[in-house]
Amino acid sequence: MIITKLDKVGTKQVRLFFDEEKYCLLYYNEIRRLGFHEQDEIGQEAGMRQKDKVEKLLEDYPDVFADIINVLIYDGKQVISPKQLSETKVRSQYKAADSILHEQERDILKVWKKGKDHKVIFGIENQTSTDKQMSFRVMGYDGASYRSQLNDDEDKKELCEVVTLILYFGNGHWDTSKELRDTFAKKGNVEKYANNYKLNVFEIAYLTEEQIKMFQSDFGIIADYFVKRRKGYKTIENHKPIKHVDEMLKFMRIFAEDERFLQLDIKKDGKGEVTMCTILDNAINKGIEQGIERGITQGENLKLIMQVQKKIKKGDSITKIADDLVEDEIVISPIYKMVKEYPEDTEKDIYQRLN
Repeated sequence: MIITKLDKVGTKQVRLFFDEEKYCLLYYNEIRRLGFHEQDEIGQEAGMRQKDKVEKLLEDYPDVFADIINVLIYDGKQVISPKQLSETKVRSQYKAADSILHEQERDILKVWKKGKDHKVIFGIENQTSTDKQMSFRVMGYDGASYRSQLNDDEDKKELCEVVTLILYFGNGHWDTSKELRDTFAKKGNVEKYANNYKLNVFEIAYLTEEQIKMFQSDFGIIADYFVKRRKGYKTIENHKPIKHVDEMLKFMRIFAEDERFLQLDIKKDGKGEVTMCTILDNAINKGIEQGIERGITQGENLKLIMQVQKKIKKGDSITKIADDLVEDEIVISPIYKMVKEYPEDTEKDIYQRLN
């Protein structure tokens, strides 16, 4: 698709037009970060690529990547050192039914090598929603990593296993297929002969307290946040200092679905550190400030909540809701998230939860 026009909406958002009617809405700082301009050609999965770029900023750090693997694969044992990780190709090509060469890109891929006896290619794929066809995607990614080893003369000397982890950030469980054979509607009684492919899905919001304590990097703070949010904690406290502050804010903006994380003026605490408590206090204050600036009364809030509830029942996205109601996504985001989490609540119940 080609961007035919960039049209500013207020002071914060920009519409990306692909023709006279089709457009998507992004924040101005995202447009600037992604480097989009008029007449640029972008793929149909531009939204996912935007999310991927944010993910890579945090999880591409060797200390974070190694920590994730050590906790989720090796039960907290410090098997992998960040220094033992190296980059490898995340892009591969395949020919589809249209006979055109297409490109696929993994979220994150690193090679772990320790001495002469240990070598594994680890991949991480991040998901905010379930995907019934995920096994097809991962099988394609892993197959490309195996193929690249055969194509590389140096890698042929030490072929290794490929392991992909799927980090699922939804509030519910991964309630769809976790293996290839479960995706087929029609079967031919060949299970004995057909190869299967299983997914390694990790539900971040359902990690145990023991697992959370095993993390040594910033990812432990993220996991703790999602677990507590899923449990309905009104106050989420975590005093562990954050190492990669900017990347953490960008990550939370995407996965916590809260625009305030990109609009915060974070200052270090008395110890010269930034913690999740610092960030969340700033986010809460930001929401209060915006409410005061806009002069929102309780009655207006209840009306807004009711409107959001109705639009969610119609299946509208957060961007469409904000656009229809002529509100910033930052205002709609906490309401949207709470209504999705508690769909049976009345507007008054949602209001109480938000306050």
